[in-house]
Amino acid sequence: MKKVNKLFSMKDELIVVAGGAGQIGFSLSQVLVMAGAQVAIADIDVEMAKNKIDLLDKEMQRSISLYNLNVAMEAETKQVLKEIRTKQGKITGLVNAFHYKGNTRKLDTNSDFFASFEDYPLEAWDAVNDINLRGTFLMCKEIVPFLKENNGGVIANISSTYGNVSPNKSIYGSSGINSPVAYAASKAGIINLTRYLATHLAEYGIRANVLSPGGVLNNQSKEFVNNYNNLTPLGRMAEPDEYQGAILFLMSNASSYMTGANLIVDGGWTAW
Repeated sequence: MKKVNKLFSMKDELIVVAGGAGQIGFSLSQVLVMAGAQVAIADIDVEMAKNKIDLLDKEMQRSISLYNLNVAMEAETKQVLKEIRTKQGKITGLVNAFHYKGNTRKLDTNSDFFASFEDYPLEAWDAVNDINLRGTFLMCKEIVPFLKENNGGVIANISSTYGNVSPNKSIYGSSGINSPVAYAASKAGIINLTRYLATHLAEYGIRANVLSPGGVLNNQSKEFVNNYNNLTPLGRMAEPDEYQGAILFLMSNASSYMTGANLIVDGGWTAW
């Protein structure tokens, strides 16, 4: 057990989790804390993060700090990472867990989110890529100097099944919903961005990998869930905590010889 504990221990690590207020991001933050890390959640929705943190026990609360951040803003990204370093010490890792699909508030087929490819507005393309791809680029770019000062560190970027394969139109049925082209393109871009980081930062002891999660159960319609399940070898969607093991592996010494890789955890969706 000593060997296992040493492999997966996050003791004395300070990990920034950008997008840590979200469903997956907060779950990833929790397991890193459970393994001994200090976690700095950086998210635009600080109220959501605070509400979730308040539900944790006091010991876990003491291990999580919260910073307001719009990852698409370069100056803000610089300032927040500098603030984390000043207040909490050396930053040893980064998890980019944020994502944006577009305007989902309009529940009709004329909204940006549900537009067909030929009708998809450039403004929506820019908005999605500004968060997902630009944001990932900026977070990685601005954290590298802090990792270099430690002679190493770990980056994990969160992609998606739809960064590896195209969305399957059939799972959306007659709902009028679809997963937009900008989301798929941005998540695919994250995979190759991470490969670039892995090959160009290895000499500094910095590892970079991708976690590509599958669909997470989150109050979707019964039709959607059934369609998704039928196309998944394990026959179900994931629970948020089913990605905890994967992120702990990627951020710990258990994956010390792994960089530039894409860890796909999708219930077998892409294995057909």
